[in-house]
Amino acid sequence: MLAPIRRTKKFIVAVSGGADSTALLHLLIEAGFNNLVIAHFNHQLRGMASQADAAFVRRLAAKLHLPFDLGSGDVRSLAGERKLSLETAARQARYDFLSAVAQKHHTRALFLAHHADDQVETCLFQFLRGSGAAGLSGMKSHSQRAIGGTTLDLHRPLLGISKQQLLNYLEENKIRYREDATNAIAEASRNKMRLRLLPIIEELFGSSFRSAIARSARIFTDEEDLLSSMTLPMAAKEELSVKMLRELHPALKRRILHSWLKNSGIIEPGFDEVEKVMSLLDHDAQGKGISKINLPGNLHARRKAGVIFIESGA
Repeated sequence: MLAPIRRTKKFIVAVSGGADSTALLHLLIEAGFNNLVIAHFNHQLRGMASQADAAFVRRLAAKLHLPFDLGSGDVRSLAGERKLSLETAARQARYDFLSAVAQKHHTRALFLAHHADDQVETCLFQFLRGSGAAGLSGMKSHSQRAIGGTTLDLHRPLLGISKQQLLNYLEENKIRYREDATNAIAEASRNKMRLRLLPIIEELFGSSFRSAIARSARIFTDEEDLLSSMTLPMAAKEELSVKMLRELHPALKRRILHSWLKNSGIIEPGFDEVEKVMSLLDHDAQGKGISKINLPGNLHARRKAGVIFIESGA
């Protein structure tokens, strides 16, 4: 699972205190990773419980004799200011913090605790959002993410391990962890899927649907890697030529725009966002058409002087 990664390299480990990240931390130590920095972000969403999580992770770091960095942010206010969902705002704040911790410790490498069940949820969630092959490929065991001028190397070594396997490991080794009560409340869209939709699918099709989705994700990942290598040079530009895009096949056009939106700071762009940007390419006989569309995060895509670009709504 972890053989290809140099064990002496310094890594930041994102630890919430929950079962997944606590299991990841102990598995890494068992595998011989001894240059770890534990990072915990308090989203300030659960009152005293959030503070207890932070205290738990701090004690865990001290027990393991590992450096500890704590971050905190008012995610609910951030979501309102940036017009984001609570989930998206939390993700942005968390990655901003992890990026700062990585810079502080002079490393770009992070370990994240996403596991096989998370992969199934991600693929299904992306399918329901209409994000295409890029979304259906799910999370990669190794990927990169640009945050505030820093490109982080994200490692997810648990993608082939189920939640139940992690829980069994913790129980067998008598390892304590924190329960997040919000995971049992079907309010956030991911929780609704986990608590309501997935049990129905499993009842109708059996538990094998999870491995089927995982297989599809691996196939889409290989295809996505190939096609991304073909479109990456264009998607990496800050401005895209309207004329160039108009001349492309719709499949290539959508793929370039999807990658371009991600590179431009749009978190998990879906079909709607891509189609909105596509509409900027249309014009009537007089050469007129939509020249500006709204995007998540108080951003806009604009067409001007033959190019499209992203600008802030501030």
